[in-house]
Amino acid sequence: MTSPNRIDVRPMVPEDFPAIDRLMERVWFARRSAEGFDWLCHRNPGQAGCVTGWVAEDRDGIVRAFLGNFVQRGWQRGQENLIASGYNFVSDADQGGRAVNVLRACLKQESIALVHTLTANPFSGRLHTAMRLTPYPETGTLKLDWMTQPLVAVTGAISWRAHGLLKQKYIRRFPDIPRRAPDVNAWLAEADGDVVRIEHPEGDVRLAAFDAELRKGERLFAERSPAALHWRLNDPDDPVPPVLAAYPSTGAIRGLAMFQFNKPSEGEPPYLDVIDLVSLDPEDSAAIQALMKTGMTLAVRSGAARLRLAMVPPGLLKLLGSFANRARKTVSQYSHAFYKPKATTFDCTLETWQPLPFDGDNGPCLRAWRVRQPK
Repeated sequence: MTSPNRIDVRPMVPEDFPAIDRLMERVWFARRSAEGFDWLCHRNPGQAGCVTGWVAEDRDGIVRAFLGNFVQRGWQRGQENLIASGYNFVSDADQGGRAVNVLRACLKQESIALVHTLTANPFSGRLHTAMRLTPYPETGTLKLDWMTQPLVAVTGAISWRAHGLLKQKYIRRFPDIPRRAPDVNAWLAEADGDVVRIEHPEGDVRLAAFDAELRKGERLFAERSPAALHWRLNDPDDPVPPVLAAYPSTGAIRGLAMFQFNKPSEGEPPYLDVIDLVSLDPEDSAAIQALMKTGMTLAVRSGAARLRLAMVPPGLLKLLGSFANRARKTVSQYSHAFYKPKATTFDCTLETWQPLPFDGDNGPCLRAWRVRQPK
């Protein structure tokens, strides 16, 4: 007989993957293959042996809540510490208590200097506020997007509305329509701009130099080493790898961007998300805008409904300039970022830590496009 007093939160193990996928399916998070779980949990070079996530079981041993633990090496003023971001925070609807328990397990990690989560949904936002996590200030509630295919965007909006009116029974009857694989290299060759795609980060000396310079500065950055970026580009469950772009095309890298094709759910249109957008010089608007032009080209040519930027820290908003003026602005009631410093090593002020989607699960956990298989 199961003891009613036993602790129901524990680190996840591979045997939990099917149950975690069941939870993911209910909320339209990306489901994973066994190899995909292995990539996310065990091949990440920044995981540093930390727990890869927690599950909460009921008295029958059934997994009812889950929180992943995405760990990266963080750098500031040449000092290295670990940064953890909770991802895929999900539970069955009647399991609020167990959801709190898995979040507490994440916050209690002793080896982590900074624990944070990047999310904007009402349930999580209220919970993070109740647990007294620090919300990211100013533009921490802002999202930007640029419509690139009006007809696709409108069709997706109608589809999503119909899905809601029919109580979530409409869209599930129709599988994702496979799309043509994006011809990224051809589109970039036609684009006007001094930007180059980096398909094989490992061994790239320009990337290594860029990452080394970021590490030495006053700002706090998650690692962008060739090894870390190579891992990002090789998700076995994503048939369309993220696009890593550098500016300028030759010489020392001044700016780096990562764009990822995704489809949040069956009921939404395809998007191109800006996962990373960073310049070595915090005032280098030329680098940021050149990279954004590349993102716009990819979004338009691929048929994505919108180009999206889910995290807009104050410094980046300024560098976007006219791009920000042309964007649709969405403001959430809750902050996208909540954080809790675990040590005094990192300086997490507004000026020194400006989180981007790259800092959390927005890249590794996005729902991939389905693409047509070659005949």
